[in-house]
Amino acid sequence: MTSFVIVALLLAQQAAAPEKCTLSGTVVDSVTGQPLGKVAVMAENSANRVGGASTTTDAQGKFLMVDVEPGQYHLAARRNGYLDTYYGAKRSSGSGTAITLTAGQKMEDLRIKLMPFGVIAGTVRDTDGEPLAGAAVAIYRSVSHMGVTQMQHVQEKRTDDLGAYRIADLRPGKYYLYTQWDSGGSPLAVDHSVKTTDPPEVPVATFFGGTTDPAAARPIEIDVGSRLAGIDIAIIRSRTYKLGLHLEGASGPRRRVILRYPIDRLPWVSTSQSISETNADSDVEIPGVPPGSYRMEIWAGEPDKPGCLTTVPISVDRHDVEGMRVAVNGCAAAFAQGHVTVEGADKPALGDSFVRFEHDQMNVPLRPDGSFAANLMPGVGDIDLSPITKGKGLYVKSIRSGDQDVLHNGFTVAASEHLDLEILLGSDGGSVEGVVSDSDDKPVTGATVVLIPNDPVLRARPDFVKDVFNEQVGHFELKSAAPGEYKLFAWDDIESGNWFDPDVLRSVEAKGQAVTLKAKEPSTANLHVIP
Repeated sequence: MTSFVIVALLLAQQAAAPEKCTLSGTVVDSVTGQPLGKVAVMAENSANRVGGASTTTDAQGKFLMVDVEPGQYHLAARRNGYLDTYYGAKRSSGSGTAITLTAGQKMEDLRIKLMPFGVIAGTVRDTDGEPLAGAAVAIYRSVSHMGVTQMQHVQEKRTDDLGAYRIADLRPGKYYLYTQWDSGGSPLAVDHSVKTTDPPEVPVATFFGGTTDPAAARPIEIDVGSRLAGIDIAIIRSRTYKLGLHLEGASGPRRRVILRYPIDRLPWVSTSQSISETNADSDVEIPGVPPGSYRMEIWAGEPDKPGCLTTVPISVDRHDVEGMRVAVNGCAAAFAQGHVTVEGADKPALGDSFVRFEHDQMNVPLRPDGSFAANLMPGVGDIDLSPITKGKGLYVKSIRSGDQDVLHNGFTVAASEHLDLEILLGSDGGSVEGVVSDSDDKPVTGATVVLIPNDPVLRARPDFVKDVFNEQVGHFELKSAAPGEYKLFAWDDIESGNWFDPDVLRSVEAKGQAVTLKAKEPSTANLHVIP
């Protein structure tokens, strides 16, 4: 009798177990459309990106994943020679689209496009043409965010014994190369070379294009799958100079001095250690600076308190810079406070949302009543509200500080100043839906559709630009957009956020579909995909 009960219980448990799921589809080359074999396809658990299931495509690029537990997954595909890609991601970046599997579900005809990665390769040489082993080669990418073009560090490699370097896994875009080389002499060794009347010239940091000035650097354009060899760099030799400056100010503030290139996000030229906070006045000396234009950044602040930044333009023109005096004082933080109000009948909860202050990259959480407050670094800045509006059916109607239009003009806040902000969000936005077709008027799946305002200021704002990846055959829908004039673009393959780059939009402006969105009114538009 006991055995019978145990067997019955086991059968009942098996009957109650959720039925397993199946995933199947095809992986193709995003350029040629040809199927790709030997692709590792992984269904990663959406909660922690581990576990899940995996399989490999056959010679026809097809994959079949069986006995998958019900749940939510992100589908990843990896193959040598291609950028790692998630299903539903734009241009092989981002986490892609989550796939939810219910008990017993068979999800078929999934299509993943793998993009061949780009490669830049070459040799670093000295001025005599001799290869330099161990030279550092860094690559930077030009990116646009909130209307500002910056440099984003991508990778760094060292040259081999033949002075050669190779940088792979590159997405399409505009890149800049930067290299520097150290002969490796011991800092403890005393130079006993024969002295000359002329100061020695030493290898200095050099940008591709044969220049030490990043503004004159030659860009390298990488297209999908580009393999660019022969990108050689000859490191420039130059006399270097010394910067000497005297920091003036009250005792107490801790200071740190950095000499930077004038272009944001490039590596600094040199840095000094934090200066003792007990001295009222301090001397700073930075040696080994080649001729060029720079900016000196001096950070000052009390321990555990917000600080401030003093920026001084510096020009080094074949002589030491000495005797410069800079007034630097510990500064009080600016104080920002405000309130977010949602207009209209539909007022979603704003819990776990935050306001992002771009100038010091600070995320300020909202309180339950929609208010917020924070200490900010003084300066010129802007506010991104996409963390609040995205996915909540909201759009930005206005951002004001008194009579100032912060939405269009940003803000300037000084030390110890109070910035009072009133943010108004709307819940009655417009929507647009339609179909994406190819040149033969056949519906396209997997296109990225982006809604971009005509207003040049709003084009730079992530809280006004909307995008969607059309998973259904040809169909797309964009909701909760601020009423106004827009253009719709549909790309077959574009990296996420690349549409914020003015150069990218300028090249395809004529291919956009004009659309006017009105509050609570749906619109329709049919698009042709941009290859």
